[in-house]
Amino acid sequence: MFEWSDLRHFLAVARGGSTLSASKILGVNQTTVARRVGALEEALGEKLFEKTAGGYRLTEVGSAMVQNAERVEAEAEAFARMVAQRSRKLLGMIRVTTNDVLADCLLTPWLREFTQRFPVVQVETIITDRRLDISRGEADIALRANTSKGPALGEGVTVRRLATGKWGVYASKKYAAENGSPSNAQELAKHPIIAGAGELARFDPAFLQEAKAAGAIIRQASSSILNIAGAIRSGLGVGGIPCMLGELDPELQLCFLFDEADYDLTLITREEMRNLPHVRAFNDFIASRTAALRHMIEGRA
Repeated sequence: MFEWSDLRHFLAVARGGSTLSASKILGVNQTTVARRVGALEEALGEKLFEKTAGGYRLTEVGSAMVQNAERVEAEAEAFARMVAQRSRKLLGMIRVTTNDVLADCLLTPWLREFTQRFPVVQVETIITDRRLDISRGEADIALRANTSKGPALGEGVTVRRLATGKWGVYASKKYAAENGSPSNAQELAKHPIIAGAGELARFDPAFLQEAKAAGAIIRQASSSILNIAGAIRSGLGVGGIPCMLGELDPELQLCFLFDEADYDLTLITREEMRNLPHVRAFNDFIASRTAALRHMIEGRA
């Protein structure tokens, strides 16, 4: 029978294409990698790699094993996360994931007060646009902006809706004083536009597409909401951003709202952790602070 840990070395060589690359991935020496792969091949009675001038190439058997080995790897990582999560329960640690906009606008400004009120609770924030799997323990809590087009949530989580967020077209106060500002979709084509790029482009509402078709000047396109807000603040043009970001910026003013990109601001919590005192305290604290800013989040400032 082979050692489970030998699969790590097998996958590292398969991904890196050589024992040298695998040794760097795993943080061990090259000889160890070659020895562990050899031991796996001997235990299985199959050749997994062919040595070539360019490195290691998977055999037919090796290629067939990769997917199964990756499933073993995923389950082992999930097991390790569950063990770590159990330890966090005892220590009062919470791992919270969110994106950079929600972190900058909401989460980070509130953490100082939370840690003062609950000094024994340690909060670790994971800032990423990737939607971590809460049900599998990649994080304990997620603060997210969910749209109807978003992916369905799996089992093992609870969802707490905090507000319905709006997007709006904003301009800097200086830009508006010098150039005026659009009050509706038809006037948008008269102003230079800061538009979305990449994944953000799919949030461009229908009237913005019409403005582009009407010959509006696209002054800048960005894949970052925070960068779009910065470009608007600098007076580069007008653009669409979440109201929570626009209303919290004293240099920006709302031109008009649009409805095509509404989202639900939600707290998603791993089911088995939601009743732990420190998790419940954190969720209630975030919900109460969100309620105080709901008028801004919903564009009713």
